[in-house]
Amino acid sequence: MPATEPSGTPNAQSPVIVISRVLVNYVVIALVCLIVGVVVGMMAQDRITQGNQAETAALADKVAAAVVAALPTQAAAVADDPNARKDVSIDNRPSLGPKDAPVVMVEFGDFHCTYCKHFHDDTITPLLQHYGNKVLYVFRDYPILGPDSTQAALAAECAYDQDAFWDFHDRLFADPTELTRPMFIKYAQDLKLNMDTFTKCYDNAQHQTEISKDYNDATALGVGATPTFFINGKILLGAQPYASFAAAIDAELALTTNDTPKSAS
Repeated sequence: MPATEPSGTPNAQSPVIVISRVLVNYVVIALVCLIVGVVVGMMAQDRITQGNQAETAALADKVAAAVVAALPTQAAAVADDPNARKDVSIDNRPSLGPKDAPVVMVEFGDFHCTYCKHFHDDTITPLLQHYGNKVLYVFRDYPILGPDSTQAALAAECAYDQDAFWDFHDRLFADPTELTRPMFIKYAQDLKLNMDTFTKCYDNAQHQTEISKDYNDATALGVGATPTFFINGKILLGAQPYASFAAAIDAELALTTNDTPKSAS
């Protein structure tokens, strides 16, 4: 748990390590180019020894073109404006806060994600308490950490059908190592859901379409890790400290209202 101020507001100095997707892209590009360089060099040496320099040059061009085509698509985002706003749909997705709030914060999360759990445990509750009706928080699925992630998302969607998404969401994050059918059934029973409806919904994967849409939308928006947030369409990566979210929300409030934003501390 992060250190807290006497008032209960999380300390703005809580440390966090955030690895930029851009940095990851550079590392991937460097490694690929190094490997290709070694392979091409070895092939070139062999071809030169045989006096076939023209063929070697053509082969090197072909390999280089293949490498460029195979690079991660996110590399193209290196030159993107970090302040760009994306159009992020929130239709029919679980949310907390008033629909007409001036700030909309969308999380693309995974119930199996450690950093999503950190955000859930340490940040979201005090953030929403502090900003009250000024923030609408929306959760969308981005299950990228294996089959358990998808199964948890399916179960949570079935709970959403019975107006119990957030209680179910909290139980999933309470123990993300137990994302199994027996635990989903237990959570549903604890919440006194209609078990026939819940079980049929889950076993038939009735909400696979919604989860696939969330995943595909996230990919189209350039999301590559969890958690990823969009605050009024502007991206914020990772389970950053409370102060980072507060600063982003304050900046939006300054643009969208005539009120002086509250202090984050």
